[in-house]
Amino acid sequence: MYFWWMILGFQAVWFSCAWGISHHYPLLPLIVSLVYLNSYIAKQSPKKPAYLFLLRILLYGFLLDSTLGLLGFIVFEAAYPKPIEWLQPWWLSLLWLSFAASAKASFFWLEKRLPLAVLLGAISGPFAYFSGQKLGVFIFIDIFGYALLAIGYAIVMYLMMKTFQKQQTPLE
Repeated sequence: MYFWWMILGFQAVWFSCAWGISHHYPLLPLIVSLVYLNSYIAKQSPKKPAYLFLLRILLYGFLLDSTLGLLGFIVFEAAYPKPIEWLQPWWLSLLWLSFAASAKASFFWLEKRLPLAVLLGAISGPFAYFSGQKLGVFIFIDIFGYALLAIGYAIVMYLMMKTFQKQQTPLE
């Protein structure tokens, strides 16, 4: 049951972020993602590797999104006021944390298939942002932004798979 919760729960977080932000219901993504993340952390033993993994993926996502924002390749809905409107919004940070929490359940079968993991990251990452753009959480994403998202997600997937392979204590 936990396996399905991790996969379907992440989809609920993604939708709550995309729909909630675009329809001006900011509490929706906050509540859904905190419930989801809490259920993930509650299952982890010991908790320190799980927290470190979440923070690592959050950092990768923060750097990717904020860099694309700074360069003008992406414009976020509900971004911060000038001069830091390029910074990754809080709801996208929750989405990255939830993505990290779902990773082991969603991608366990890719651990030993590194090239496939990289390829799927390069395809699915930009597709998720395209879907988010259609729902209105991104005001603008440049074509070069999509290309850089593909590269960024390919790198994130590579780093995640390497982390899973090295992990002393398995994440669930």
